Amino acid sequence: MDQRSKLLRRLIIQGPEGGGRGHIGSSLLLVEILRVLYDCILAYRPQEPKWTERDRLILSKGHGCLALHAILADRGFFSEQELQTFCKPESRPGEHPERNKAPSVEASTGALGHGLPMGVGMAIAAKIRDQRHRVVVVVGDGENNEGPVWEAALSASKHRLSNLLVIADYNKLQSYGFLVRYSTWSP
Repeated sequence: MDQRSKLLRRLIIQGPEGGGRGHIGSSLLLVEILRVLYDCILAYRPQEPKWTERDRLILSKGHGCLALHAILADRGFFSEQELQTFCKPESRPGEHPERNKAPSVEASTGALGHGLPMGVGMAIAAKIRDQRHRVVVVVGDGENNEGPVWEAALSASKHRLSNLLVIADYNKLQSYGFLVRYSTWSP
């Protein structure tokens, strides 16, 4: 683990000190996914968070937002000191991502299974408007049991959304334990 990953993890661990709560485990698992996205894939401008050509990131796994807030602070969307106010009423970084509250948060998430449907809607809208940005949705593998996720995936396929990227944090865990395999079928 390099120094930057250690720094981001330290910011995640310190986050709950502000508001007394937060989902540390799910956030720690997202560090490398978000680092690759923000370092190598996403087009964005920290000083201009509503730049029209920016790529849109939706953290459907909203309870992992300590990682998102840490990377946003690291990339200059707001100061690392602001992370110390995590979950306080006046704070921008909250327990789940909130659109129009924290900079660069494209969708309010937390209720699992809703991020991908929102992302599909954004990707369809971008195609209709002939916009070139991408929509990236990070989902947890446990939320993939939700019906709206599957309906959104089928819709994305139907509309051939080449501007949509879905990344699953495949850690084989959900809130009450390990994922259960319902089928032994394989292609």
